[in-house]
Amino acid sequence: MMAVATRMRRLAVSAAALALVALAYWAPPAAATFHEMSIREVYAGSAAHPDSEYVELQMWAAGQNLVGGHSIAIYNAGGGLAGAVTFAGDVPQGANQSTIVAATPAAESEFGIVADTGMTPGLLDAAGGAVCWASVDCVSWGSFSGSLSSPPGSPAGAIPDGMALRRTIAPGCPTLLEPTDDHDNSAADFSPVFPAPRPNSVPPPQHACGPPRSPSGSGKGGAPQTRLKRRPPKRTHDRTPTFRFTSSEAGSTFQCKLDGKPYRRCHSPFTTRRLSLGPHVFRVRARDASGKLDPSPASYAFKVISKR
Repeated sequence: MMAVATRMRRLAVSAAALALVALAYWAPPAAATFHEMSIREVYAGSAAHPDSEYVELQMWAAGQNLVGGHSIAIYNAGGGLAGAVTFAGDVPQGANQSTIVAATPAAESEFGIVADTGMTPGLLDAAGGAVCWASVDCVSWGSFSGSLSSPPGSPAGAIPDGMALRRTIAPGCPTLLEPTDDHDNSAADFSPVFPAPRPNSVPPPQHACGPPRSPSGSGKGGAPQTRLKRRPPKRTHDRTPTFRFTSSEAGSTFQCKLDGKPYRRCHSPFTTRRLSLGPHVFRVRARDASGKLDPSPASYAFKVISKR
């Protein structure tokens, strides 16, 4: 009987061990969650593109991409819920510092991105409002007077036209976002910048800060400077002119626009579509590896005239 009891105890221990192994194998890693994520950037559109809106989240630890079923809540100036963006599923990339973008179709068009999830236009108001991620992190701005589940401290000012509100850890340096960087205070954590949404498909460029960067030819705050190297004459018969351009920072990408069209990703040389007769304006701006956009895009005005 004693031998039988001993054998039964051994079998029970073995079964328990197997259960623990199975649980460890099938259960997701403890770090894989959505809690270690903060709001990085809020863009409420501009006078020229009022429906171009997006909210960007950033992970400050690896494996925070399990966002399926969780929501971004958007509030109006009075604290009422204007709407919410709920992720239908998880995003694929879960590297440390990865970002996730919820954007309207107009924002996708203006910035040449494919958003990680869609967003209804008209939810964000640059004059005042707030955004919360899954009751974990919030930011408010402007005339917001409501109360939030995660207090954002003193609201930042209204978002200037055409600018985004971005969490800024160390201006001019592409730093890592870390828990200790968060003051939980909109006024201290966020500042207006030129919008530069980065969807989850784009690898994060952030790294630990070293000495302040001041690359040769860079503009204010380390932003790249864009220069036109080739352009058509001021009065041209060419209805598909070609432009060549360069950046003061190696590894930059470019965004081009023609007349009132939105910026779209482009590369040098860039040949326009067939243009109508009359005046036109071409603009191009560089974007460096850290996401900074040239605040003063290169611009060139010209006129297409008929051949005689």
